[in-house]
Amino acid sequence: MIETEALLHIAFEAEEAGDYARAREGYARCADLGDVTGLTNLAYMHDTGLGAPPDKDEAMRLYRRAWRRATCTVSANNIAILYRERGDHRAMVRWFARGAAAGDDSACLQLAKCYLEGVGVRRSVEAAVRCLARVLASDTVYEDDIDQAEALMEPFRPRLA
Repeated sequence: MIETEALLHIAFEAEEAGDYARAREGYARCADLGDVTGLTNLAYMHDTGLGAPPDKDEAMRLYRRAWRRATCTVSANNIAILYRERGDHRAMVRWFARGAAAGDDSACLQLAKCYLEGVGVRRSVEAAVRCLARVLASDTVYEDDIDQAEALMEPFRPRLA
């Protein structure tokens, strides 16, 4: 545990300094030790191409490994995004739903958008409103998520005469 904390610290600092090769090496060593943060950060580097050309297949493999290891909601979200990029909207919805079921209230915002637009799932205002309500009741989502949820919920609020 202490070894992975030290390795993560070194990798974070290397990434901040733009030394992506050293960051990748540090995250890879953490991943080899089974550390979920190291796995997720290494996957993100492959996903976005930090320090090397993007490798979406390797990113997917690493995100899935992090999910299996610790039900990592960050990984579930990123897997969903990779499926969205591939055009596999049903798989995207499944992964946003997994993240939401594991406690990621931000994933509910993405699910609400899917339900409202009928992307990857049958259009359902009721399901979208339930998802939006969860986002609005959460104390763990970003302010931007709250703002988006408020805007999406507006047409469904009762009007006072």
